[in-house]
Amino acid sequence: MSDFVIENGVLTKYTGNGGDVVIPESVEKIGRKAFFCDIGITSVTIPDTVKVMEENVFSGCVKLTCVRLSNCIERLEFGTFSSCTSLTSIVIPDSVRIIGNGVFAGCTSLEIFTIGDNVKSIGTQAFFACKNLKAVNIPESAFPLGMDAFSYCKNLKELSINGYTVRKNFGAVENLTGILNQVNSMLHHKDFSVKLESDMKYPFILAYYLKTQDETALTYIKRQFSRITTYAIEQNDMESIEALTAVDNLFTKKNIDKLIEKAIDRNAHEIYILLLNYKNEHFGYADIKKRLKL
Repeated sequence: MSDFVIENGVLTKYTGNGGDVVIPESVEKIGRKAFFCDIGITSVTIPDTVKVMEENVFSGCVKLTCVRLSNCIERLEFGTFSSCTSLTSIVIPDSVRIIGNGVFAGCTSLEIFTIGDNVKSIGTQAFFACKNLKAVNIPESAFPLGMDAFSYCKNLKELSINGYTVRKNFGAVENLTGILNQVNSMLHHKDFSVKLESDMKYPFILAYYLKTQDETALTYIKRQFSRITTYAIEQNDMESIEALTAVDNLFTKKNIDKLIEKAIDRNAHEIYILLLNYKNEHFGYADIKKRLKL
């Protein structure tokens, strides 16, 4: 007896005992709630014959840990994997263009997620309350993000927007989704004068400059040099400070000592050594010896 109810190529109901499920290649469409709240299935393989999955297909499958999606699926509809609390990994094929509303909402075991470059839309609350999500890569094509797409992802520590990677405690940022939309717009238009909180604005500008060496970004960094370098020192961002030391005339006799003191105050030892060596090579030690009694 078959574990599936299939009518004219549409899988409407799963009736098996769970475990590892392989959907037959005769299936072209998976109907609404076909596996809804099935607590027995642990993995699913969906063949490339499947081109359509309707709403809430696997919602509430709490023991489902991994999924192999069809390479012909273009849309993940409302709540496809919502509340799949054991789901740890899923590869989104290049065919997917739309991640709909609430698709991964409540997937509390999902940790790392890469959104493919072909994704054009991420819906409202798509990753809502994915509390163990630690890292996400979002292509520029997926913006603007739907409302609350990444709200209550309290352990989110790394975000990449179009390859510009920033590491910080994003889980503590209020209205994160709205701010990410603003950040993406800022980077896309190179409008670095946009009003954003510095703890979101500066790291992405630095990440953008590190990857592109863009002159417009550098002009902004020069105008806000004291604030941006202070932020980088506070975050112990050695990579950014090192990149800025390669730019002529940013660090001067007038500002180098204050920045060295800030590095000492923040216990940013590597940055302190970097700046001290820079001072020695470009200006000599005399002033800092007097002030810090080295």
